[in-house]
Amino acid sequence: MLIGKVAGVKFRFNIIFLALCVMYTLLGMGLEILVIVASVLLHEIAHTIMGKVLGVKVVEIELLPFGGQAKLEDFTGLDPGKEIFVALAGPLISISLAFSLYFLDLAGEYEIVPYLIKINLLLGVFNLLPALPLDGGRILRSLLSPMKGFRQATYICANIGKIFAIAIISYGGFLLYIGNYSGVNFVLIGILLFWAAHREKNLLMFAFMRYLVNKTGELKTKGFLSGEQIVSKKDTLIKEILHTSRPLSYMLVFVVDDNNNIISIKTEAELIEALLEKGPKTTLKDC
Repeated sequence: MLIGKVAGVKFRFNIIFLALCVMYTLLGMGLEILVIVASVLLHEIAHTIMGKVLGVKVVEIELLPFGGQAKLEDFTGLDPGKEIFVALAGPLISISLAFSLYFLDLAGEYEIVPYLIKINLLLGVFNLLPALPLDGGRILRSLLSPMKGFRQATYICANIGKIFAIAIISYGGFLLYIGNYSGVNFVLIGILLFWAAHREKNLLMFAFMRYLVNKTGELKTKGFLSGEQIVSKKDTLIKEILHTSRPLSYMLVFVVDDNNNIISIKTEAELIEALLEKGPKTTLKDC
């Protein structure tokens, strides 16, 4: 369900999260649900604004009980330096809000304030866990990607997310076993976390394919596409070359040796594949 747009980014409710919100509202917890949704929205808007500042192109964010999951416009948003700052923005705003409300001592004036503090503190701290799709997982991926490559780093962090999800589901099952029905919440959150972690590898390929499909569509419509020829030394970082790529042209890179003799010709698709597979420190000679 589409909520609206912020800074050009679409915000959508996950259907299960929406169903939970409606169910608990009907059970008389409307104010608490409003606090949760507002806190998650604020958390994700912080990510969106930081992404906008750093030039990270996000298409859509799907809201979940523990935050959101973003679809990137293209692979450039996976730059490790940018991803760390974008990932930290959400937990930072959530934890800052919690501490600000606590030290302002507004609990006596507004009954909902303690719950607002609790939700934002939990949201901020929980998202720092090193597991995708949580923000801590994005930070870990940005640290692993120079060594493992974006694809392998994503798989590692997503699998950690699945392990956390199974632990949460197990805890919820234990609570239900001893007669504590709040375990239902943990089971549902665990299921959503597992599903979102599994989905991460698809979102990585979505960014890659969207970038190429846009150019392929332009080629099919026009029948031709302008070529952009670049001459580069073999030790040049691939990410530096791809940052010069333009939406309406296709890049061909002529790789030369120290004597300026052509060694090979690389296509834009080959460069992107190497970047995803081997990470941001990949050079043309590694492609």
